[in-house]
Order: sequence, then C-alpha cells, then structure tokens
Amino acid sequence: MAIRRIKVNGRKVWQARVAYHGVRKSTIRDTKGAARDAEAELLGELKTQAGQVEATAEAPATLRQLLEFYVLDLEARGKSPDTVTRARETEHVLARLLPELLDTPVSRLGDAELYAFRKARLADSTTALRLLERSQRLRQAGRAEDADATERAAAIRQREGTKASTINRDLRTLRAALKKARPEYRFPGGAFLKEDETRVRWLRPEEELLVLETMRSPFREIAKVAALTLMRLSEIRLLRREHVHLEQGVVLLPRAKAGARPVILSAEAQKILRGQLEAPGSEWVFPGPDGCPYDRSYIGRVFRKAARAAGLKDFHFHDLRHHGATMALNKGFTAPIVMALGGWKTERMMRRYAAVTDQTLRRAAEAVAGNEPWQQTANPASTQATA
Repeated sequence: MAIRRIKVNGRKVWQARVAYHGVRKSTIRDTKGAARDAEAELLGELKTQAGQVEATAEAPATLRQLLEFYVLDLEARGKSPDTVTRARETEHVLARLLPELLDTPVSRLGDAELYAFRKARLADSTTALRLLERSQRLRQAGRAEDADATERAAAIRQREGTKASTINRDLRTLRAALKKARPEYRFPGGAFLKEDETRVRWLRPEEELLVLETMRSPFREIAKVAALTLMRLSEIRLLRREHVHLEQGVVLLPRAKAGARPVILSAEAQKILRGQLEAPGSEWVFPGPDGCPYDRSYIGRVFRKAARAAGLKDFHFHDLRHHGATMALNKGFTAPIVMALGGWKTERMMRRYAAVTDQTLRRAAEAVAGNEPWQQTANPASTQATA
C-alpha cells in the first residue's frame, strides 16, 4: 500500500495504490486524507474479490458435475454414442432414485454412498417408475384403460427387478468417473453383483432361422450383419456409406468402442451390404423412413419381439455379438483371431462373449473316450505294432 503525490495532466493529485495476492488497484484523490480513505476501500474490495475466487476454487465438485465432465470426456475421446448414452443414463438413474447423492461433494463420496445406490437400484426398477409416471399422465388425460394397462406393466417390471448386469454397468460408470477425480480412491469390488453366467447367449441353427428370418426388412439385414460381423448395434445403425469398402471386403469403423478398427466381411455380409448400398438417397447404410438412422431402442424392441416369438425370453440384440464370437471360437479359431474379429482388447473380455457350445464339448468327450474316427483307425495299427 502506498500514498504518493503525482501530477496528472499538469494537476497535482494524491494517488492511493494497493496490492493483494498479486492483484493491484489504484485511484486518485484531491487530498491526502481522501486518498487514505480510498486506500482502505480499495484494499477491502481486493480482499472481497480474492475471497470469492478462493471460495469458487475450493468449492468441492459434486457428483453431478463429475458425471457431466465424464460425459464430455467420453465425447472428446471419440467414444461411441452408446457409451456416452449409458454414462448419461447413470446420471438419470441417480436423479430418479437418489437425487441428493448427485449434489454430494465428490470428496465425501465413499463406500457407504455407493452401497446405498446399489440398494436403491435393487429396490426399485427405474423402468417401473417411468411407467407409473406415464400411467398418471394417461389417467389425467382421461385414458383410464391405457393407464390401467401401463400400471400392470409397471407392476410386472417391478417384480422382475433390475438385472445385476444393468446395476454393475452403472457402478462401472461411477468407478470410471471417480477415477478421474479421485485416483487414490479404491472402489469397493464387493459392490458389484454376481451376474448370471448361465444365460444362453448364442443361437442354435434352427433358432437362428426362427429369429432372424422372421424379422421384416431392414431389421432382418441389421441383425444378420450383427451376427456375421460381431459389430455393435451403434456401429451398424450409424454405419455410413463411405465406411463400407466392398472391393476390399472390409468396413472401416472410425469410432468404435475400443478405437478405430477394420471389420472383415464374409461373402454373405458383403451380399447384404451390397443390397443396402444399391438403394440411393441416404448417407446411411440402414436409413429409417425419415432418412435418419433408426433409434436403438426401437431396433431392440423389434428384435426382442422376434426372439420371444421364437421361444427365447431373454435374448437381446447385443447377444448376437456373443453368438458370433461363440461360433468362431467353436469352429476352432484361436482366441487372438476371435479378439481381432470382434475388436476386443483383451482375451478376458472376449471370453465374456464367447462360450463353448454343447457340440464342441461332446466332441471333446468323445475324444477323451477314444471314439473319434481318427482314434478308431489308429487303434488297430498301434495294436499290431505292439504285437
């Protein structure tokens, strides 16, 4: 702080100068006393400004802000739309079940809060809650019958509960977001639920016919491409014409989940895509009636309807990726080849998708028992050699 007399435009005045935390401010007055009073006022202003800056900087970020940042980070890293959407869905689930947790500072989040979220997720189905809200709107609109039907559907979804895999997906989103803000925090592994590993995620030949061939176009072609190429739904529905190179038998995906990657096309997959490319008028390979890509939930509903009609109650579109990986593995292709085919980074992740079929296990059992044809022809020769 300083008070000094200076000349401004030929006139002598008193200048008051102050500095606080690297910020400087000054003013001029006609008298020394007035300059001293201004000095105190300037210092007070700088302290107030500095306090506001510090309060803003030190205010703990909330979980809501962290999830918003995480979504932006996913988009900046070129992650697929489905990955970004799932991260947003986790925030929506929190807003519906535990809104107060979204406003909790990240620094205060711990095991107790994560287990509380898991408990709330297990207790209430968010789908059931949405259906109940819809039934209320229908009732207010005077559509009592539709409201009753929607409430019955909500009751069914509530009884079915939320799948462990869905809850674990939300927990993985929270773990990834927290790792960005608090890398030192050890996420409780016990928070993850045990998933049902017994669910069949591949189709027998007769089931493949019943599910895929009964779907209407272009959903039939979309499903077939998924089964043949192991591509994800988002990669297929957002597939652009310039990404398909039939002369090379490959699709070049610029923004796959694990980064850009090529997808090798079989002759059958090339035939399907060639048929789609022959229809002009859209930049998309599988455009909807309005020229834009189909909504992923709509495709999922069409596929589930076909699967249920074939007697499969719990088979989803994404399971076609499991189906393709299982078929490749059981045809004798090695893990690295199947990994490259599906774009998986690790064998552990690939093994979550590929399973050993009954037919393969039976062949192995016959080999153990010595009943394979090559063993039958080899046994007599070995007996003669011994004799």
